[in-house]
Amino acid sequence: MRFSHLTPGLAALILVLGSPAGAQDMPRFVSKDGRHALTVDGKPFFILAAQLHNSSAWPATLDEAWSAAEALAPNTIEAPIYWEQFEPQPGKFDTTNIDALIAKARATGKRLALLWFGTWKNGQMHYVPGWMKADPATYPRMIDARGEPIDVLSPHAPATLAADKRAFATLLAHLKKVDGTKHTVIMVQVENEPGSIGSVRDFGPAAQAEFAGPVPEPVLARTGRNPGTWRAAFGPNADEAFAAYATARYIDAVAAAGKAVYPLPIYANMWLRYKDKKYPGIDYPSGGAVWTMLDLWRGASPSVDFIGTDIYTEDAGEYRKVLDQYARHDNPSWVSETGFNPRTAPFLYYVLARGGIGFSVFGIDNPASPEQDAAVAAHRANFAALDPIRALIGQAALDGRLFAAVEEPGRAKQQLELGNGWRANIAFGPPAWGDTPAILANSAAQSGRAMIIRLSDSSLLVTGIDARVELERVATDGRHGQLMRVEEGEYRDGEWLGKRWLNGDETDYGINFRDRSGMIRVDLGSY
Repeated sequence: MRFSHLTPGLAALILVLGSPAGAQDMPRFVSKDGRHALTVDGKPFFILAAQLHNSSAWPATLDEAWSAAEALAPNTIEAPIYWEQFEPQPGKFDTTNIDALIAKARATGKRLALLWFGTWKNGQMHYVPGWMKADPATYPRMIDARGEPIDVLSPHAPATLAADKRAFATLLAHLKKVDGTKHTVIMVQVENEPGSIGSVRDFGPAAQAEFAGPVPEPVLARTGRNPGTWRAAFGPNADEAFAAYATARYIDAVAAAGKAVYPLPIYANMWLRYKDKKYPGIDYPSGGAVWTMLDLWRGASPSVDFIGTDIYTEDAGEYRKVLDQYARHDNPSWVSETGFNPRTAPFLYYVLARGGIGFSVFGIDNPASPEQDAAVAAHRANFAALDPIRALIGQAALDGRLFAAVEEPGRAKQQLELGNGWRANIAFGPPAWGDTPAILANSAAQSGRAMIIRLSDSSLLVTGIDARVELERVATDGRHGQLMRVEEGEYRDGEWLGKRWLNGDETDYGINFRDRSGMIRVDLGSY
């Protein structure tokens, strides 16, 4: 079957719900009705990832770093691939690190997301091979407004683009050769937090000539601008818009070269523009897919399946706002990096609430400390509970049957409309027994979170931490709701295994979750 003859929504539906034998094997990014999923082995896969530190993917240090990652109970490890190590001489490639990562993942039953540290890493060029750094005539650096070179390669240099395309395609070709049937590697990040620190854009001769020319028509159509030069079309934002287009176009070409060899899902991650950051090239890399440039970026990089958010804030409102900026009909909610501390653990449920595809914690291989132990415990509580139902989560998100809430300052009570005539009234940090107070203060740790999956119109799967969930029938048919069965249990190999029924004191005042998750299946009824 050739999906090129199907509508995107129908193709996605076939991929998720059933397709010819063998067609499902390749990891894929699919969309349906503005919702999204990653599929692995033909099933939706919600990513629960631990990302190694930047220099932890070397074989000599991998065992220790991997052990730290496994403590979180992730289903996926994110690990970097360094261009300087992969291509130490032009056209000569060393797959030592890649092969070690794949072997380790297979031995421990984990999936891999590989991070290509190529032309860009955190808005600079530190991971490009030494032979490129030593040859600025062939691989020129960006030039700032003063005419000085900065520590970033120019995206307007054909030789640089050709070198990155060749290296990235070689990486994907190797993955196809050694992993094309087992699919240990489920996706690849192309570049890392791209853009430029040190200048708002390239002011070199090639860039200046292009900047003075007309804005390409697809950019105008995507952004609703009038024809003209970049300055005429984008006014005071012209320099950043031009940088975003150049960066997105470059990365799209690299991604396309890799996909032509082995079409794994490919994403780009972004250093964000937070609320108090104003100056591109100083406060954040100019040229990246910050929220003000996201429309332009999505239009200029069709070979990039989705954009990830690297979110380093512990402010719940700011975290939620960032996710709302990137969770769109053309982009899933995907936290490609977040800070490794207990405060960020509840924010995974923001991704669930937006039907996202996953959540990754950065820098898990730190030295032992009480702070490290607390962070491990907080994130492991999420990962260990949710990984057994990763396929169920992914499918429910794609279908729009997944709901979640996170405790925030001043929002100790929340409601979720479940779309089947029922509502969930959620209280965070409630008393152990008895009525929920009319006015409820936040819990001390503000660690509350809750998730509900609508299994059918008459059954729910409920889980959470430091939360009380009370179910209320709100259908306007004159009937009254009742709980027919409340059963504690777990999913194992996709099958529900009940452990005990709950009733009386255990359900009279809602379904209560303490400091660790449990799985509760609820059958609903009416009279």
